[in-house]
Amino acid sequence: MATTFVQSSYFRRPYVLTSEARSIAVNTDESKLTVSLTCDGDTFFSVDLYAYDGKVELFDPGSIIEDYFIAHQLICQQVSFQFGTASKLLTFLYCENVMPESFDPAAILLLSSQARRVHMDSSFTIAAIPVTDLTDEQSATFIIKAVGHDNSGNIASRSFRMSRNISNSTYTTFPVSEIVSKALEPFAVIGPDQPLPLKDVKYFSIEYDGRQLMCYITPAPAYLTFQFRNIFNVLELLDVEGSMVTKSETSRQSAKCAGDLVQYDRHTDRTYQFTTGPLPADEVESLTQLVASHSVQLLADGSFYDIVIDDHTCENSTEDDSLSVIKFTWRFKGSRPVIFNSDLFGIKPSHREIFSNEFSPEYE
Repeated sequence: MATTFVQSSYFRRPYVLTSEARSIAVNTDESKLTVSLTCDGDTFFSVDLYAYDGKVELFDPGSIIEDYFIAHQLICQQVSFQFGTASKLLTFLYCENVMPESFDPAAILLLSSQARRVHMDSSFTIAAIPVTDLTDEQSATFIIKAVGHDNSGNIASRSFRMSRNISNSTYTTFPVSEIVSKALEPFAVIGPDQPLPLKDVKYFSIEYDGRQLMCYITPAPAYLTFQFRNIFNVLELLDVEGSMVTKSETSRQSAKCAGDLVQYDRHTDRTYQFTTGPLPADEVESLTQLVASHSVQLLADGSFYDIVIDDHTCENSTEDDSLSVIKFTWRFKGSRPVIFNSDLFGIKPSHREIFSNEFSPEYE
């Protein structure tokens, strides 16, 4: 009897989620088989497995593939399974969560949510499986519709296209300022049926092959920008508005040396407790993926720094009388406190100017 694969439901899928690949097995008359997994010519897993009742089975190959995708920053890639002389090639999409049967990764953006708040000086990520195959030299076309006010103060909109390189295993980023600048450009030709140019932009949508992301521009001065890997291993940018408390603790050892008390082994541990503002449902899901991510960075002074989220509280209630608030505590990955030029990374306390503003009595 030749070695043949036992049919599995996910074999028929064009994209196999790593979360649904719980096992893969073959029927064989061999007593032992060498089982290996290969991606782009790199054999990243190999083991000898013994047969039991004419069957060799590898359990939880999805977790093995996820570890390889994390190490090589992959999102979607083909993986070859080799059981002795039998082989099978499958296309895997990194996915940490168990998704519904109806889930179609080619029909959505591979983001933590399909709507978000952005700011004029921030950027956002777009990641999707292209409907048509694109080479490295080809660019994907994105349709953007910006909504704001014209010079008469009336609500107006403007649509335009932008191009970016994107493929099965990559993503692309858009600066908000670039989209707003494009939306505010004067029209090349002005006619009687031409709408008035925009004076400002309040929100915009960006569409790629029928999949759409909504971005709402907010003027909030207090927010942090995080970069994290979401459940699809996409490197996503997220602006989080809220308030922050900095806590510093110094530990030390003491001993007497020649009759004097001497301290040594001093270590300062600085943590940051962040409390978000009220969050709608879409942003709750984004924050939940942020605090659970295997890789998180903070943008400060124009650079990204690795951080570790120690503790968090995510309580999303079904009650409709209030929006959700998430608290989490983070610290920098290094052992020493980090000092920046920016004032608390943009998170300003409400009493910041209490001693610099001129006092004026409310009543005379």
